[in-house]
Amino acid sequence: MQVTSVQEHERVAPPEPGTEPLLFPSSEWFEALASVARSQPERYRRLGATEIRIGIDVGDSGWRVVFEDYEVTEVAVRHPGMAVDCTLSASPEDWRELVEHIRERGSADPTHTLNSLVLSGTRFTLSGEDQLGVDRFYRFNATLQAFIDGAKDVLTRFA
Repeated sequence: MQVTSVQEHERVAPPEPGTEPLLFPSSEWFEALASVARSQPERYRRLGATEIRIGIDVGDSGWRVVFEDYEVTEVAVRHPGMAVDCTLSASPEDWRELVEHIRERGSADPTHTLNSLVLSGTRFTLSGEDQLGVDRFYRFNATLQAFIDGAKDVLTRFA
């Protein structure tokens, strides 16, 4: 599956898993997470069907990741006006800490889950145009956490 973007000329092929460290943040890095998720269909079936278009902002850069049913169906560079249900935002340094933590431990501990980071309200923020969109983050939190925990399988270098 390709990384999908609003404009055709921005499409990029997904990375080959495990070849070389991928730059975080980048479309290739998020597509690698999607590839990890696609390689674990039973895990995502156990978590349940998911319907969310989540914006992920790393500093001034943003992506949209779309989950439909039991899989990731889109990873795209986010442009102004691109529809999302909610947006998860943090600084590049805070995202780096989370990714490094997951790479070292294999998954997030209770103080590094997306949910706990958002609820602390200090470094990660969750926003959306309406409460129903924001509620999708909490409803599908286990799937979103599994997606981010896929970082343990993505060789990563940081900008």
